[in-house]
Amino acid sequence: MNVTERMKHFNVPGTSVTYFTDGKIDWSKHFGTPEKGTDKAVDDNSIFHACSISKMITAICVLRLAQYGELDLHKDVNEYLTSWKIPDNEFTKKRKITLANLLAHQAGLYDSEGSFSPYKNGDSVPNLVDILKGITEYHHDEVKAKYEPETDVEYSDAGYCIISQVLLDVLGETIPQTAKWIIFKPLGLTRTFFWEPGKDMYDGIAMEDCTVGHDNDGEIVEQIRAAYPNIEGAALWTTPSELASIVIDLIKSYQGKGGLILSQEMARLMLTPYGCDSGQGLGVFLDKDKDGKPYFFSQGWGIGMQCKLRAYYEEESGVVVMTNSEPGVEQDESLVGEIITHVCENGGEC
Repeated sequence: MNVTERMKHFNVPGTSVTYFTDGKIDWSKHFGTPEKGTDKAVDDNSIFHACSISKMITAICVLRLAQYGELDLHKDVNEYLTSWKIPDNEFTKKRKITLANLLAHQAGLYDSEGSFSPYKNGDSVPNLVDILKGITEYHHDEVKAKYEPETDVEYSDAGYCIISQVLLDVLGETIPQTAKWIIFKPLGLTRTFFWEPGKDMYDGIAMEDCTVGHDNDGEIVEQIRAAYPNIEGAALWTTPSELASIVIDLIKSYQGKGGLILSQEMARLMLTPYGCDSGQGLGVFLDKDKDGKPYFFSQGWGIGMQCKLRAYYEEESGVVVMTNSEPGVEQDESLVGEIITHVCENGGEC
């Protein structure tokens, strides 16, 4: 595959790809620049915005806490929440909102139209409770059930905000803190973090050292590096190789081969179809390729960035692709999807 030519076709300035097999990283390849108009080159240290892949990381944190009895995946989350409660209504009479159905986007929630736009520099950092109450511009309605939980799937960033508030009320910790001690430090990751609005530095990494976002014409976006108020659902920054390391550890746990973060039971629960949708795990999506081989995937698409990972959990192989471009089409129709399809259909070749 001529990645450079396809980058020109899609107006993508920078791309980074990592392929892993047999439980270890096989190779990483890098193309282009982290910022148009500079002589910098994308390399293994280039940090990209993972956008909604953040939700997979949040899910791993929740499962780890459940593994040690800090949380119950199937308990009414209102029993955990103290700063704010989900309003009870006719939709929650039969089945309550739980961490499990929140992770699987089956909690009965619809995000309000136009919600969770990027944080605006200079604005006061939005309070999570205020977002849940619907009194900020980031979510215009109070978050509440609008259909019976586990009867349908509706992708919800607000649902992950509830998860974040549970962690704050139960542990007194934010997702960036929790993910750091549960995942990032045990795996030795030094270039993976959740960027909180209003912060310019994370453990010695300045945001100005991260890749810059570009639009579908390949021009730098106005926000340069977008920050989102829903940290747990959209604020992860990382490299493909470090993201692959997290996925490899998850697959090791699934296989019972000594993953550091989750037990085999929890890893298998995460990668098992949940509730009313066979394509939905806990924090990830499930599918099969054209040969019927099962895999899970997670993907992100935000201002100036797009990425996706596909992981074959029975074969211990997969690929992570990250770009600093917002192509205007979904991953399966963009450069990201082309690379993933090519690598997976050609035995890890790129």
